[in-house]
Amino acid sequence: MGTAETYQQITKKMDGPWRVRPEAGNRVGMLQEILRWMGHPESKLRVIHIVGTNGKGSTGVMLAKILVTAGYKVGHFSTPAILNDREVITTNGEMISEADFVSSYKRVLEEVTAHGGDEDTLSKFEWWTLVALDYFARKEMDFVILEAGVGGARDATNVIEKPLVVAFTKISYDHVGLLGNDLLEIAQDKAGAIKPGASIVNYPGQDIEVYHLLHDKAEEVGAIWNPNPKPVITIVQSSPSGLVLNADQFEGLKLSLTGAYQANNLSTVLQIVTVLKSRGFEIKDVDVAEALAHVKIQGRMEFDAERNILYDGAHNPDGIISLVASIRSWHLPFKPVVVLGLLKGKNYHDMLEELLPHVDTVIAVTPDSDRAMSADELAAKIVMMSNVDVEIADDPSAAITLARRVRESSEALILVTGSFYTLRAIESEGM
Repeated sequence: MGTAETYQQITKKMDGPWRVRPEAGNRVGMLQEILRWMGHPESKLRVIHIVGTNGKGSTGVMLAKILVTAGYKVGHFSTPAILNDREVITTNGEMISEADFVSSYKRVLEEVTAHGGDEDTLSKFEWWTLVALDYFARKEMDFVILEAGVGGARDATNVIEKPLVVAFTKISYDHVGLLGNDLLEIAQDKAGAIKPGASIVNYPGQDIEVYHLLHDKAEEVGAIWNPNPKPVITIVQSSPSGLVLNADQFEGLKLSLTGAYQANNLSTVLQIVTVLKSRGFEIKDVDVAEALAHVKIQGRMEFDAERNILYDGAHNPDGIISLVASIRSWHLPFKPVVVLGLLKGKNYHDMLEELLPHVDTVIAVTPDSDRAMSADELAAKIVMMSNVDVEIADDPSAAITLARRVRESSEALILVTGSFYTLRAIESEGM
């Protein structure tokens, strides 16, 4: 049986829920026990744990690119994938091979079955987390950037007991009910990632009450709150192709990621870099500038200049607010045509209320998820809320073609957004 076939069989068996149900409780202790059976591969890793609601992916990719450019071997765990599940585990930007995935999976499964479990003992996200940690340890990474999935305290990535750095991106309303019923309850859950001895870095635009909660938690457990001043960042120029910024000693810094909100994510990244340098790691300014000028993130404000299409997996109200702010700052000649797909129960009303006044036409699609809101249902909601023209794409492959047909001019931006699962539905069709 070939490796590819074995990999396909394994991932097919994993094709259940991505995460466990909330009523299952906190399973981090169980995952730590499995790692103990495996000889604690995670203890060999220098982990930078990134926790928050929005911006984890951008922060993680920028940081990974900087560290790789500086000459370090970097493992990166980031969800969700867009086209291939193996995208969630990368080393120096290259996704894990099928053979390496199978090898690490079997190492985890061997210990799970030896102690009375089986393939169904873990959720898909738990499997991928443990596979990533084993793989990164075997590859002897210099750094591992580990992005939390949902929350902090109960997230599978919280198995790391001694992270080098815990960095918080913007914490906002997401997974309400699962993590908590208000912002502070959600933040309290995410603060569970703070560990003794870790350096704590905080997003510069954090809600003040959330800031105090995180700071107090750091003091309580004996973590080290970053003592350095946040970098002063000014946006000089913004366009769909990226930003030009001044950031402390960096003048005219080119960032190939677009969206004004990336300035705050960049602040978080530069704070982490300062912390690492203070701990003795060599990262030159020239490496930072070189990395940021060429960093790309699939599905996050990803601009296809040739076809004038922007892909952005904005999946909650804060993400849509940031997206709209960017669109407005660009002073586009025409309102964009939006290919939109949403998941059920994702604050869709707030997202639509923010987005619809700034678009010309919406092409409704069904995201590639069992939690998807159907294109018909989405179109009906848009009609009830606005006077925006709505079309329904019968299948993902028709969405971009339809968007091109209905837009007023080739200068009108086509925007694909609403969920990473929307992007997967579109891009998997070769669009």
